[in-house]
Amino acid sequence: MLILVIDDDEDYAEIICQTLRRDSHDAVAAGDIAGAFRFLEQKTPDLLVLDVLLPDGTGIQALPRLRTRLPAVPVLFLSSLDRIDDIVAGLESGGDDYLTKPFHPSELLARVRALSRRPREVRAGGDSRPAPLRIAALGLEMDTANFSAMLNGINLLCTRMEFDILRELAEYPGQVLSHAFLTERIWGYKNVDDATLLKARISSIRRKIKDAGGNDEMIRTVHGVGYSLIPA
Repeated sequence: MLILVIDDDEDYAEIICQTLRRDSHDAVAAGDIAGAFRFLEQKTPDLLVLDVLLPDGTGIQALPRLRTRLPAVPVLFLSSLDRIDDIVAGLESGGDDYLTKPFHPSELLARVRALSRRPREVRAGGDSRPAPLRIAALGLEMDTANFSAMLNGINLLCTRMEFDILRELAEYPGQVLSHAFLTERIWGYKNVDDATLLKARISSIRRKIKDAGGNDEMIRTVHGVGYSLIPA
């Protein structure tokens, strides 16, 4: 794949590019948002690795503009900002994944491989969709054809990954789904010990459930294990 790395730390960007090249990718670095758009005038990458803090703005602010040029391209945020709120902000801005610095090269490659396997037509909102399936649990109505989740008739406005997580929980009401199970099902990679990304998504889903007038405690945390959707 052709991967554009947007990071103003030249040393860090070179390490990322070298890691990606060793995995047979063509990696190019841009030091700021303006440089990224100059590159996009010439080529279209298959994936973006986007830092959050950049000299001419933030990656979160830039992503909507990047999405107008690259609606189907997966975006991996890479940042030293590791608070749950930071991760949620990156994901809700349209990022597909979020990896905090410092990171192990094998984890970076696992994230990149997982994103490359996600159907591009689905990310782009194209015609490649699963057969319609409706899942009902605890007042939730989920439509897999439209990736919509309703709670007591109110649209939760979930992102695609939030929908996928909620769907997994709704398919196994009352059962505890482990961090490892959910991570593999949603992101496609195994053996990642850090559950922060999943925790951030769950936090966002709970907030949307509460905003819709529901009980955010319907998603129960089983500490050290995972999450379950509490049956009525």
